Amino acid sequence: MSAPNKNMWHHTYRYIALVFLLLIGTVAQAHESSTAYLNLAIEDSNNAAGVIYKAEYELSLRDLALLINIDPNQDQQVSWAEVKAQTSLIEQLVTSKIKLTNTDQLCQITSFAPLAINTRGGFNYLYTNFALRCEQPIDNLDYQILTGIDANHRLILTESGDDAALQVLPVGSTPLGSEASSGWLSIATNFLKSGVHHLLIGLDHLLFLFVLLIPAVYMRKQKQLVAVAKPKAALLEIFWIATSFTLAHSITLTLAALQIVSVPARFIESVIALSIAFAALNNLVPMLRVRAIYLAFVFGLIHGFGFANVLVDLPLATSARVLALLSFNVGIELGQLVFIAVVFPIALLLRHTQFYKWGIFYTGSLISILIALWWFFERAF
Repeated sequence: MSAPNKNMWHHTYRYIALVFLLLIGTVAQAHESSTAYLNLAIEDSNNAAGVIYKAEYELSLRDLALLINIDPNQDQQVSWAEVKAQTSLIEQLVTSKIKLTNTDQLCQITSFAPLAINTRGGFNYLYTNFALRCEQPIDNLDYQILTGIDANHRLILTESGDDAALQVLPVGSTPLGSEASSGWLSIATNFLKSGVHHLLIGLDHLLFLFVLLIPAVYMRKQKQLVAVAKPKAALLEIFWIATSFTLAHSITLTLAALQIVSVPARFIESVIALSIAFAALNNLVPMLRVRAIYLAFVFGLIHGFGFANVLVDLPLATSARVLALLSFNVGIELGQLVFIAVVFPIALLLRHTQFYKWGIFYTGSLISILIALWWFFERAF
């Protein structure tokens, strides 16, 4: 290879390796996926003042703490008294960040009921309900909770107590109404998109896949890493890893989403972090002489419970819940395929280089261990 070509490839390798390491570094800032709940029900549609709604809103305390100081004594323990003391600020937050409109006319919040604390999926949630007066039926929601703080935040909206009228919404403005928010097709579409989104923003799940994928282009011979000669062998390994992970998390996702098995969320999130650390450590110091597909299956069972957090406690009938589950699972697989399609070709291209061996495989695995252990202590304690 001529000197100019060597230099060109040298800079290409450095650039791709840098992208990998920046991606891993970004993962360290991961915030567990957050979900809020809003239920809208018409109380009186024939009122002379307009349409009267009852709204119920739930936001996890860990998300509320990003917006309002609910731990003023900094003891890392949020008490009911501390939350209640911020009632005025909480009501201002809801009023300013959750705006429901009809034909551009803002609905008015007429009264708040006393605050309460609920538990969902093992996490504590602030519960508040309030009355809304609208001139006409609501046709738009402008939801701005955690804007600029957590782009991964999602709102699960139900309307009028109808099991089929459910949407999974991002932060921002969204049109509402029967055509936009009800029907089987809407549920399937919403949860398909939610599954893709959940996988692609679930940085712990992506990091786990990453540490399983990066060794797929290597074989171990006499304790040495040797790049596979033919791409077909690596492709088959990736296929079996993805299939194993899919099968495993589908089992536990189904059990948890249908509420057959319940595992505390804090425990699951902590063990997911440990699974990443163990898989990455196994890259550096092979402790289990097993193929990655077996690790993908065993730890995939744990990750399935993590995926299920989005579907737990949804106000859906059994048939609608099964549809949401199937759609969400398909979305997860699509998101997984997108991630593999980005990572694997780069790994295949660089498998013979020192940049990949030392900059991505060894350094990437080491950084993954440190990130995962940070997550574990953050989540467990």
